[in-house]
Amino acid sequence: MKQHLHMREQMVEACHGLAAKGLGATIGGHVSMRIPGEALYWTNVLDLCFEEMTVDDMVLVDFDGKVVHSDRPISPGIDFHQNIYKLRPDIHSIVHTHGFWSVAQSAFSREPKIWHNLATYFYKRTALSPDDTIEAISPVLKDNIAIIMPWHGAITLGRDLPEAAALHATFDFVCKLDVTMDGSSAEPMPPDACERMQVLLGKAKYLERTYELMCREGRKTLEQAKLDAAERTRLKARAA
Repeated sequence: MKQHLHMREQMVEACHGLAAKGLGATIGGHVSMRIPGEALYWTNVLDLCFEEMTVDDMVLVDFDGKVVHSDRPISPGIDFHQNIYKLRPDIHSIVHTHGFWSVAQSAFSREPKIWHNLATYFYKRTALSPDDTIEAISPVLKDNIAIIMPWHGAITLGRDLPEAAALHATFDFVCKLDVTMDGSSAEPMPPDACERMQVLLGKAKYLERTYELMCREGRKTLEQAKLDAAERTRLKARAA
């Protein structure tokens, strides 16, 4: 189906964009996208990093956690995706990575403090879950857009794939600020400033523009990899 191919292409673009932001250079992590009107979602396979993903590396998973029409491996810890979709009809995409800074933040077992305007996206919209099971996540899920899992990493939730991916890249930046600012004498942003900035960020369409940038960076990285491979092939042929 054309719709499904388009969704898989979107998934690949998101994976490449996340990789370009340093959020997918290792095995592990998952991006998912709900299929409207069905108890199914697309997600990526486990045996490749985000940068390597193609449309053939996207698999369908049902809301019982079973892979449909494929024998490719997926993360054994992916079950929170379908369960969040069941609990939150407003959420259509979920991103989870082991990004360096979100993992570092998770070791503190606390939400990041608000050190910058972009951090206000997550002001009063971030929760700490005891672990990555839905039994732990569901009591704190509410209408939050980011979930921290201690010693593991983070989940971001979006109304669509671009939003979930852009939130994830932004959250990793926010975590980097908090980890590196920890123990400093600086004061976090006061509540009234946080609320005002949340409104301004919505008007700026920052997440939409961030996702567009991620996609451009992902395409540029992929194109450079192709050029590098062609050059290696050329040099090998000359040496033969």
